Amino acid sequence: FADVVHSMDIAAAVGAERLREIMAGLVDRAVAVVKRYGGTVDKFTGDGIMAVFGAPVALEDHALRACRTALDIQSEIAALAEQIAQHDGIDLRLRIGLNSGQVIAGQIGDTATGYTAIGEQVGMAQRMESVAPPGGVMLNASTARLVEHHAILGEPELVYIKGNDQAVAAQSLLGVFDRDRPAAGIESNLVGRQ
Repeated sequence: FADVVHSMDIAAAVGAERLREIMAGLVDRAVAVVKRYGGTVDKFTGDGIMAVFGAPVALEDHALRACRTALDIQSEIAALAEQIAQHDGIDLRLRIGLNSGQVIAGQIGDTATGYTAIGEQVGMAQRMESVAPPGGVMLNASTARLVEHHAILGEPELVYIKGNDQAVAAQSLLGVFDRDRPAAGIESNLVGRQ
């Protein structure tokens, strides 16, 4: 999930027509990044998007693709935010939350609602977005485990999320290693070969 920080304040400051222009620019950039990494845009949420990786097409590295997407979306939106700050005097930033796990994906119901994903893991991704810092990306422990050798993560922390009495483990995503460079601790030599 990616969501605009203080979207209601932005709407009040710029008006409906300009808000539509800003959101169109944001969505166009975000969707292009999602597609570049093989993800599927599930829905536009009014002030953000939901994307799925690993469905409908299975992707072995779905979590890493989601992380790369999140970081690239933040970079794209930072460039857009500079233009918007100059034109409108507002601060446009996103929060992004990622979670990995099993979901039900496909057409839900008999009416033409389109492809979507539902389940507890979808809700957890949205909760991770809600606790992410403005301009940041927050990962649930399940995604952090899948990318720990390929990404730079913040220290594990316990966060309180809506609907849970217990704190849940989360980590900030700070970066992803270059594709061609092996992550520390997973490079090995061939033995017995010339």
